[in-house]
Amino acid sequence: MDERWYNQPGENDDIIMISRIRLLRNFEGYKFPNRMDDDERRALVEKIDEKLTGLSEVTGSRIDKIDIDKLDPEERSALRERLLINGAAMDEMRSCVVYTGSDEAFSMTVNAEDHIRLIMSSHGLMLNGLYARMDAIDDFIGSRIPYAYSRKLGYKTASLANTGTGMRAYYVMHLPLLSEEASFAELTAEMGKYGVVIKEAWNQGARKIGGLYVLYNQRTLGLQEKDIIDILTRVAVRLMTEERNLRDTIDVLSLTDRVMRSYGILRYSRTMDFAEGCRHLSNIMLGTATGVLKVSQGLTCYELMLGIYPGNLQVYFRQQMNEQELKEKRADYLREFMQYIHPLI
Repeated sequence: MDERWYNQPGENDDIIMISRIRLLRNFEGYKFPNRMDDDERRALVEKIDEKLTGLSEVTGSRIDKIDIDKLDPEERSALRERLLINGAAMDEMRSCVVYTGSDEAFSMTVNAEDHIRLIMSSHGLMLNGLYARMDAIDDFIGSRIPYAYSRKLGYKTASLANTGTGMRAYYVMHLPLLSEEASFAELTAEMGKYGVVIKEAWNQGARKIGGLYVLYNQRTLGLQEKDIIDILTRVAVRLMTEERNLRDTIDVLSLTDRVMRSYGILRYSRTMDFAEGCRHLSNIMLGTATGVLKVSQGLTCYELMLGIYPGNLQVYFRQQMNEQELKEKRADYLREFMQYIHPLI
C-alpha cells in the first residue's frame, strides 16, 4: 500500500488529512445513466475506452479499469471506503466501471448517477494543486468527448444541486481538541455564512467518534472554481490555526495520558468495534502530531483508519466475516501495525 497517495506527505497533513476535488460531467447526445438501457451503457464505456487512450499520460499514473458488477460485495465496499466510488456506483452496477490511477489519487466512475464522476485526492492543504491537475484532466476528456454544457447554467448534471461548475471541493480535517470546545458549534455555524458545510466524517448517532470533520462547498452554481477553493481554504486555515493553538497549550501530562491509554488499548486488545477503533486512532494521530508517538516510515495513521473499515478488513484478510469476526480481525489488524508506532515520552 506504500504507493498510494495517503502514504505521501502533504502540507499541514497533521491536521488536514485529505484535500479532494470532485467533478461531475455528462456528455452531449447521451441520456443520463438512469435512463439508459444496458446496450447504451456499454456503448458509452466503449466510447470512453476508444477516445481516452491517453488518460494515463495526463494523470501521471497507470490507469486500471475495474468492472464494478464483477466485484464481490466486500471488494465494492473497500473501493467505497477508499473514496474511489460512491453509493450511486454501489447501487447501480450495470455496466458501471471505475478507472483508477495506480496510486488511487485519481478515479473516474462511469455510468453511476452521471456519465463520469472524477475524483482527485491528496494529503494536506492541496486544493489549488489538485485543481490544476484536475483541470488538465477535464480539458483532455472534454476535448475528445464533448460535454453537455449550457451557457446559462453551466455543466448539466443528473441532479440540479450539482449543476453549474459540477464541482465539490473537500477538506477532511482532524480536529480532536477544537471539536471538544464549547465554542465549536458556534464556530461551525458561522462558516455556513460563507456557503461552507462542516460535518463529522465519523459519527455514531449523536456521538462524535473520531475527531474528523469534512468541509465542502454547498453551492456549485454562480461561483467560479477558484472562488470555491479560496473560500474553503480560508475556512480550513482558520480551523487549523484554532486547533494548533489548543495543541500548543494543552497540559503535557493530560495529552500524554490520553494518547498512551489509546496506544495501550490498540496494542493489546483482542476485539475492537469500528467506533472504538476510530476514537483511539484519533488519539494516536494526535500523539504522532504532538511528538508523543513516532510512526515508522512506510505507515500512516490514515492507512490504519482506512484499514479498520469492514470492506477493507475483509479484503485484507481475504475472507468474509460476521460482526464478531470483524471485531476480532480488526483488533488483529491493529496489533499487527501498532508495532510500528513507538512512544517518545
